[in-house]
Amino acid sequence: MFFKRLCICCAEYFSFFKVMLQLMYGAWKMSSVPFPRVTIFGGSRVGQKTKFAQDAFDLAQMLVHKGISVITGGGGGVMHAANCGAIAKKTSETRSVGIGVTEIGEGRNPCVQDYFQLKYFFARKWMLTRYSMGFIIFPGGFGTMDELAEVLTLVATKKLDRVPIIMVGKEYWKDFMEWLDVSALAHGLVSKEDLALFTLTDGIEQACEIIEKECDRIMVRKKQKS
Repeated sequence: MFFKRLCICCAEYFSFFKVMLQLMYGAWKMSSVPFPRVTIFGGSRVGQKTKFAQDAFDLAQMLVHKGISVITGGGGGVMHAANCGAIAKKTSETRSVGIGVTEIGEGRNPCVQDYFQLKYFFARKWMLTRYSMGFIIFPGGFGTMDELAEVLTLVATKKLDRVPIIMVGKEYWKDFMEWLDVSALAHGLVSKEDLALFTLTDGIEQACEIIEKECDRIMVRKKQKS
């Protein structure tokens, strides 16, 4: 029994070691991406001719114009549009970054300048949250909801500094907002303070302004510390 448990622990150790290598590899890759950085989340099945994709393209272009690098999951849909917007006007001060996951058939979109893949979903999600100064969430499915919930939970529990979390698309998120107000808040499962953690908007100009102000504030603070 002892040796069986020992073998299980050894197997887990090697699994943890592989995860650590993945995170170290990701950290090394991200260290070359200029500050400030913002992550854009959104569905991989969104068509490039839809309003969601066009807004993602335009917003990423605005952010790059302000000197802000754009990070996505590197796949299709909203990610594709955002990465393409980020390179529409190339600058030496920003990058269009994609962080993929192996063996899910998503592939790399053609607009990422810096791209790398990780084996584990949670490792990618950690990279997308750990190295960003703000988050913009476009409409998406399960994956996008998972990423939104993770970011909100990390900020709510103070495991992540308070940063802008912007949800784009009032009509799309209407039912989600109704669930928060009518069910979650009414049953005491979230607080009013939790609902103040994010901004819901249709205006990409407003989203860009919020992100720019926060990035400026963080960069000033970094310079003061150094």
